[in-house]
Amino acid sequence: MKNKIALILTATAILESLNSFANTSWPAGKASAMSIAAVQTVYQDWTDSRRNRTLPVKIYLPQFKGAAFPVVVFSHGLGGSREAAVYLGNYWAERGYVAVFIQHPGSDESFWKPHAVAGITTRESLMPEFKKTVANPMHALNRAQDVHFVIDKLTELNKTDKELAGKMNLNALAIAGHSYGSWTALTASGQNLFTPDGRSMSSADARIKAAIYLSPTPPRKNQDPSAVFSNIKIPGLHFTGTIDSSPVNDTTAGERRVAFDNIVKSDQYLVILEGADHMVFNGGRRAAPKAIDQKHHEIIEETTTKFLDAYLKKDGAALTWLKGAGARDELKGNGTYEFKAAK
Repeated sequence: MKNKIALILTATAILESLNSFANTSWPAGKASAMSIAAVQTVYQDWTDSRRNRTLPVKIYLPQFKGAAFPVVVFSHGLGGSREAAVYLGNYWAERGYVAVFIQHPGSDESFWKPHAVAGITTRESLMPEFKKTVANPMHALNRAQDVHFVIDKLTELNKTDKELAGKMNLNALAIAGHSYGSWTALTASGQNLFTPDGRSMSSADARIKAAIYLSPTPPRKNQDPSAVFSNIKIPGLHFTGTIDSSPVNDTTAGERRVAFDNIVKSDQYLVILEGADHMVFNGGRRAAPKAIDQKHHEIIEETTTKFLDAYLKKDGAALTWLKGAGARDELKGNGTYEFKAAK
């Protein structure tokens, strides 16, 4: 059964940019309005003894007094690390969220870094390594289980860890991810996985209350998207760009909206940024930086935080902003915005 699940996980459109390893830092946009000194970064390595698997994590911890903070768990893309999307980790923590960035061994930077050390760094030369890693079903299976383990670990540390104890409100927890990490987030949110004989499986975690999908992945092309996403019942915020394509599995930018279009049991939001490519959402670009990059980051920062405020902090004004003119005003000609309420 485990092998069947693993094969299905691999078949479920694990799409990622070849240059996910380019975790270039860019200006943090509106995050600069508040001091980064208000954020403590905590590095830890957590071992899941049941799976003999150690996960590096980077935690962005708010440094101001208050009640226990809501939590956002972030999953990086293929070839990435816990250093992904630094701009979001800092921004969320500055605004009262504990942001926990997971590193997934095997589908992280470990498979391409030895080649880079050897001087092999071009897209063409690294393509075989990305394809080989994506084809391994265990990476997909491990990512799904990593999320459950991390939430279990946070529950434990909220009672025992000298730096974290009492600082997390785990009844207000969201999942977020970029590209392959968005697949991780969709799986944790409840997307269905189908075996060859048509049976449906799910790896949803009921402790997750909301989700942010950056460059979300579509299902396998021969699967019915309405069936794949039929069990997702938590609010979701989807981000993509007009040139957000994948060089690995030929995913078009237009296919990034498939999850939004087919999740119907909860409020869903979609932002499509004009001119944004795959790596903007991770904090960098595949090509040369452009002046619009900083504005894109500001939009992502502001909109994701309003979404978290609305669904984790139960902020009525933030919910009105999301459903009304506020979010559209934030875009100001830099993209399109859609909202649909739960049926």
